[in-house]
Amino acid sequence: MIITGRLHSLDQTERIITIKHKKAIKHYYIQRSIFNELEKYLTPNRFLQFVILDETRVKDGKRIATVDYFLRIESLRTRKNIVYYDVRKHNFETRNLINNLEYKCFLDLEMSMHPYYVDKNFVQEVIQVGYVLVDKQDNIIKRYNQMIQPTRHKKITKRTKKFLKIEQEDVDNGIPFTEFYASFEEMIKTVKPAIFVWGKNDHLALSEGYKVNELETLDPFTRYINLLQIHKNYFHLKNDLGLFNALKLYQNVKDKQKHDALDDAVATYEIYKGFKKVLNGELRVKIK
Repeated sequence: MIITGRLHSLDQTERIITIKHKKAIKHYYIQRSIFNELEKYLTPNRFLQFVILDETRVKDGKRIATVDYFLRIESLRTRKNIVYYDVRKHNFETRNLINNLEYKCFLDLEMSMHPYYVDKNFVQEVIQVGYVLVDKQDNIIKRYNQMIQPTRHKKITKRTKKFLKIEQEDVDNGIPFTEFYASFEEMIKTVKPAIFVWGKNDHLALSEGYKVNELETLDPFTRYINLLQIHKNYFHLKNDLGLFNALKLYQNVKDKQKHDALDDAVATYEIYKGFKKVLNGELRVKIK
């Protein structure tokens, strides 16, 4: 259901707005993620248009609906309205971003995992890197798949072996993190790709890897694009979407995720291609 009207009041603590319809005041609850993004635009008397969820809650004797997502926030003026937020413009900007990128790198990492017992000195480390590098036409021009030797904890834990289905010799036969770093640095400084990741963990893990190995950070030279967050914003999702659940939106996938860095990097690339079709009106998907 779409609600339109002027903002009457805002309770910042409870994240509740009120809209005045003629003489009636109606209350609406805003979820934290939406509130954090749009609070700066929520000023009394501004015109709001938003979609609400079907269910309602009762608080202090008032029935309160929950805002699903905003469509538009603006100030109505005699000559020209001032638009502060427009979901159509936001989607247009997302489409322009995706369509105008040149080189793209779809990156995934696998990490060592904590032992089953508590070890306060344990540090997770990158033990596999997989990525595909594609050109402006989205053609794959490079595949990279390397096991990485841990720097601090040479022996991987039983939990790591079980979850990733690998053995100690797999990482022993890998390359040092410094060798991966040199290759990665050359790639990003040569072609300057946008680096797509699914979620924020891989970016954080790389940044931590630079510190663990006492290397200069490459963050100033990298442009990370969180494809999971873009999906959440575009489809108005409240919860994270799993990588292979996202892939199923665009492909008939029966296999389960293997937690292999290159396989997951390729999956991120396939999701990107499907989502690009959605943005350009070539494909429609439905997320429950």
